Amino acid sequence: MSVLSHLTRHIARSSSSKIPFFGTGNNVFVVPSRSLLSFGQPTLESHAEFFGGPMEIMPGLYREELKNRRNSLCNMILDWSSKTESRSSDLSHLIFIPASRKKYMTENIPYPFRQNSNFLYLSGSFDPEALIILCANRTEQIHMLFLADPDPMAELWDGPKTSVKAAVDHYGFDRAFQMSEFDGFVREFSRLTNKVKVWCEEKEIVEKLLHPTYGFELKNTESPKAILDAMRVIKSPSEISLLRQSCKIASEAFQQTIKYCAEKCSQGEPLSEHQIWAKIDYESRIHGADRLAYPPVVASGSRANVIHYVFNSNKCDPKELVLVDAGCEFFGYCSDITRTWPVSGKFVDDRHKSLYEMLLQVQIDLIKQVRPGISLDHLFRIMSSHLVKGLEELGIIKPGLGSRSKSDIALRFCPHHVSHHLGMDVHDTPSIERNDPLQPGMIVTIEPGIYIRNVPSQREILTPAGKEFIGIAMRIEDDVLVTNDGQNVLSGSCPKHIEDIERWGHINLAKSASRF
Repeated sequence: MSVLSHLTRHIARSSSSKIPFFGTGNNVFVVPSRSLLSFGQPTLESHAEFFGGPMEIMPGLYREELKNRRNSLCNMILDWSSKTESRSSDLSHLIFIPASRKKYMTENIPYPFRQNSNFLYLSGSFDPEALIILCANRTEQIHMLFLADPDPMAELWDGPKTSVKAAVDHYGFDRAFQMSEFDGFVREFSRLTNKVKVWCEEKEIVEKLLHPTYGFELKNTESPKAILDAMRVIKSPSEISLLRQSCKIASEAFQQTIKYCAEKCSQGEPLSEHQIWAKIDYESRIHGADRLAYPPVVASGSRANVIHYVFNSNKCDPKELVLVDAGCEFFGYCSDITRTWPVSGKFVDDRHKSLYEMLLQVQIDLIKQVRPGISLDHLFRIMSSHLVKGLEELGIIKPGLGSRSKSDIALRFCPHHVSHHLGMDVHDTPSIERNDPLQPGMIVTIEPGIYIRNVPSQREILTPAGKEFIGIAMRIEDDVLVTNDGQNVLSGSCPKHIEDIERWGHINLAKSASRF
């Protein structure tokens, strides 16, 4: 009998959870009534508006896909081991993927909980303080989920958590246990074999979990992050659908926010960046988002030159532009959109209009370049060339700067990259290199920006007319799916053409005026 087979029989006999293991002789799992199961997150029963059936873990995402992800991770680790480990044929792998833990801002006041993306990707579970353990060798795999022990007092304060039975039924794990059973599982595993490779995102985590008396060799612990990034960077159809919905919600929030700003200005009411933040947050949540995906940038006037400005507390001048970089999270999948528009809803400053039209054309041209085979670094080089040409044609920078590279000049006015991967995290799959070729199923941002500041590196190449633009900053960002033959803009309904921005900025204003 193999190590893993012996282990499953041992823990099945000793477990207080008493859940039959899938497919072991006559010990066949019987699905309990869902009405008797406890879930710590939205399901068909609680949020019918999102789900099409009981086997959906997230809208459009079924437990079979989650099982396939766990299988794929194990297989990729086994393949890696066969190429790097001399003893790989008889080596067992223990892969630990922990859930996030509750964190507190002050005594008894928790921060909003956000699940570890890799844990969510492999389990579909939003439960805190849980642990995935995948056991794999050349002949078999076992996927297990350890959940926090039942605590009636904690559930009184925090609500229900997923039960052990629900973890097997709903998420498709082979076995599920309470965390109090973890010690017995590890001791039995270490008794059966000492030929073990441990995998965990952070070595410190397994050092706390695995006591030295267990006998595991931890100094060579590997991280599965790079392997998971390689899996997560290509989105499945269900993930694309979730990201498309996240982008749709965020786009609708921008539409309403542009209109809101114009209405406040038309009524002569003061408007602050904080109100704009509140409006886009409200509209995102009211249309189904879990939360904003990150602290938004709401920067009016010259404050938009601070790329990650998040104070969002100043008053807005109706004559100025406002740059809003915001996205939302929908069942763990993030959108990331930036729009720059006149606070009043109408482009009346020729400097704003001419610079915006140039930047918009750069962004449109870049989106057309998105296709399989091109890299994000290549897109940055294209942006650099287009930005420099555009600034020269507008008379903002001196002509004849050819002795300097386009990238050097562009970086003075746009000191950030033009793109990053997007998915469960805003800056998704960070181990994927920006010079790697894009593939169908990847989702990336396209976000050129121009920031004209009163700094020596810019002043020396600005023309006298260009110095009139000092203090103006803008960025335009969309979320783009790489398809087999090109691209699809997931955030395409978010206004960015001048006529669309002005239309949204003045919807209902004419009707309102006619009533007086």
